[in-house]
Amino acid sequence: MSAIVRLAGDLIENLSRRGETLTCAESLTGGALAKSITDVAGASKVFLGSLVTYSNDSKVSLAGLDPIIIERHGTVSSEVAVAMAEGARKRIGSTWSIATTGIAGPGPYKGMPAGLVWIAVAGPYKAFEKLELGDLGREQVRDGAVIGALALITRILREHSSS
Repeated sequence: MSAIVRLAGDLIENLSRRGETLTCAESLTGGALAKSITDVAGASKVFLGSLVTYSNDSKVSLAGLDPIIIERHGTVSSEVAVAMAEGARKRIGSTWSIATTGIAGPGPYKGMPAGLVWIAVAGPYKAFEKLELGDLGREQVRDGAVIGALALITRILREHSSS
């Protein structure tokens, strides 16, 4: 069983047990995070949907980002990841939201290296994390971002378990 399948399954089980829901806002991962979640039987009990906000315009129109956040901090930043997660959570009405933004490659973009990923979780507790995966190729960077996102929310849920 792959790490993605195991993490997504554990996440769905945990959210279901807690009676909580989940949304995604994806840029770098382009829907791969939502796919990993919906590949799990029973995901429909907790997963409400995903926004694929690949362009800056869609980050503003779909996730509700203030364009000034993008202007000040750049698309690939903790501030944008957090705003994407908070925007998706608010717009879709879930308990939790995960967001991903980064550079899949090839090569650097605006002085930032390929493999740079920001992940944010919004919900009753908030967190963000920076991953530096290196220029592994687009597919590997995206897979690493999905694993990082699933691991981050799983860690938050575990740290704030009501049991």
